[in-house]
Amino acid sequence: MSRAFRLLVQARARLYESGILPTRRLNHPVISVGNLTLGGTGKTPLVIALAEGLRDRGFRPVILSRGYGRTGRGVVIADADWQQCGDEPLLMKQRLGNVPVVVGADRYEAGRAAEQKQLGNVFILDDGFQHRHLYRDVDIVTIDPVEWAAGESLLPSGRWREPKSAISRAHAVCVQEIPGAAIPRLPIPTFTVQTVLEGVYQQGAVLAPANLKGRGIVAFAGIAKPERFFTSLELIGIRPIECVDFADHHHYSAREIDKLGGEILLTTEKDAIRLEGLTTRPYCCLRISAKIPNFDDLMSLVLNACKKS
Repeated sequence: MSRAFRLLVQARARLYESGILPTRRLNHPVISVGNLTLGGTGKTPLVIALAEGLRDRGFRPVILSRGYGRTGRGVVIADADWQQCGDEPLLMKQRLGNVPVVVGADRYEAGRAAEQKQLGNVFILDDGFQHRHLYRDVDIVTIDPVEWAAGESLLPSGRWREPKSAISRAHAVCVQEIPGAAIPRLPIPTFTVQTVLEGVYQQGAVLAPANLKGRGIVAFAGIAKPERFFTSLELIGIRPIECVDFADHHHYSAREIDKLGGEILLTTEKDAIRLEGLTTRPYCCLRISAKIPNFDDLMSLVLNACKKS
C-alpha cells in the first residue's frame, strides 16, 4: 500500500510541475509552514513565531488553516468555538490576539475571503506543504530529526506524507532541537528550533510551581507525540501519578475527563482548548513556544523571497 501511495504522490507532483494541475495566486505574499510527516514537528509554535515576527516588523499577517478535526464547514474566522474552527486555529488566535486566523479546507478560498475583508497584507499558510493548489512565495518545512534519521515509511503503513526528496521544493528547513539527535545536513538553509517551556497556565494565568507541589497530578494529551509532552513535564520537575494518551485531535467527552483520576489535571495547550466548557474539574496546561537562535536570518530569507515574487 505504501508503494502505491508513493506512486500517487509522485504522479501528483508531476502534474503540478507540468502545470496540468494549476496553482492559484492570492494578491498578497504567502508563507507556507508544513512538514513531510504526520504532525508532531512543531508547526504551530513556528507559525505563531512567524506571525509575531511579521507583526513586529509592521506587517498585518493572516493565518490560513485547514482546521483539522473541526465539525464546522465552509470558510470561518476563528473566534471562540473550537468545534467550528478547530483546536489549533483557536489556539493560535488566543496566543496572537489581533492576528486573524481564517479556516477553510480550500486555503485559496479562505485567502480570498480574507482579502475581501481586508484582514491583512501577508498570509501564513499553516500545514501547507502538500496544499499545492495555492501558490506560495516561501515554503518552510519543519523536521523532527529523530524521524528524519529513522528513514522514511510512507502512508498508510508509516507516518510520511511525501518522500524525503520532496524537501527540494522548500526554501528553508526548521529542525527541532532534541537532545541526542543530530541536525541533518540538507541542501537548503537550515534553522534550529528550540522548544521553550513557558510554564503551567490555568485560566490564562501562570500557576506558581508551589501550587502543584504535593498534589496528585494526572497528565494527559491528545497530540501526535504525547511522549514529548510527558518528558517536558519531567524537565520542569513535575512527576504525574499517571500519564494518559489519546489520539491526536481527540474529541473528549465529559465522562472521559471525569474518569481520569488525580486531584488536578495537566494537559497541553491544544488539548485545553478542547476542554473549555466540558468539565468542572480543575485543569491546567503547559504552554510552549518556539525560539529560533537565528530568527532574524530566517525573517530576512522570508521577506526577500516575498519581495522577489
